Amino acid sequence: MKVALFFDGKNFYSGWRERAGRQPLDFTALSRWLVKRVGGSVLWGAYYYTGIESGPSQPGTGQAALTSFLDNLEMLPGYFVQRFTRRTKSYHCRECSAENYYTQENEVDTTMVADMLRLAAVGAFDILVLMSGDADHAPAVEGVRALGRQAYVATWGGIGLSRRIRRAAFDHIDLMEALGECGRQWPAGEGDESSAPILVPGAAREMGPNSSPNIVGAEESLPVAHSEDAAAEILLDEVRRAESKFPAGYVGVNFFVTRWQGSQLDPDPEVRRRLIDRLVREERVEIYTTEDGTKAMRVKRSPASAQSPRSVPPPSVGIEH
Repeated sequence: MKVALFFDGKNFYSGWRERAGRQPLDFTALSRWLVKRVGGSVLWGAYYYTGIESGPSQPGTGQAALTSFLDNLEMLPGYFVQRFTRRTKSYHCRECSAENYYTQENEVDTTMVADMLRLAAVGAFDILVLMSGDADHAPAVEGVRALGRQAYVATWGGIGLSRRIRRAAFDHIDLMEALGECGRQWPAGEGDESSAPILVPGAAREMGPNSSPNIVGAEESLPVAHSEDAAAEILLDEVRRAESKFPAGYVGVNFFVTRWQGSQLDPDPEVRRRLIDRLVREERVEIYTTEDGTKAMRVKRSPASAQSPRSVPPPSVGIEH
């Protein structure tokens, strides 16, 4: 039984913030839990829809954290992210003469509805799980059911669950029940919610051809033990991958150590720091300070390579512990 997951990012985030106490989530474990919860056997795809503000994101802002989260989420097996421009609008209050501003994105709901019905019509999935209780999605749930597919609706403790969509859905799933298996603790020193990602996606894992179901759970997703030489090579490859993922920016050391996800990369921050120190000593990786004061890292360039115009790297040094 193929399962498709659809996330309305705004509603999903609002319910998580209110009911889950901002507890970080492992999205790989969450997808596994949802497939198991509805009696499925394979994840067909997990589609995440959200609006983002137009223009460049400034480091340290909520929009930058959202962008970072979405970049990591779409690297997980089976996850696909749809970003829509969030437009700023205003209205004038006649009573107080104040100008009020708000943001709005109109394409999220319509695109979700179209995608759910299109995929159901071609038999892409057998079971749909919609992470939103918004009544605007009720026609899509009714349409999916009319096409012979099961459709579940999932919310955080019933937050935002409309009566119409609940009646249309096969059943309601309370995502609070998933926290025991999918919730994670804040990494040491990362408990300040203002500087942490909105949500913490789990590590991207390779799926074997004999996996059943085809979602790698926590037990199967532990990295394989490697020698230190092999681990250093893996980390070096991950730094290159991170550089290619953010070609116009930089790879923050703290972000890479605590949050970057890789199928073979050791998740222990202390191990990562030790390997980075080794690569710095071997002059294969360099640590530098960006113009905004962030400590960043990159693969060591040859002397003939041009220096990055964004910053001037100091002599290679180990990272702070």
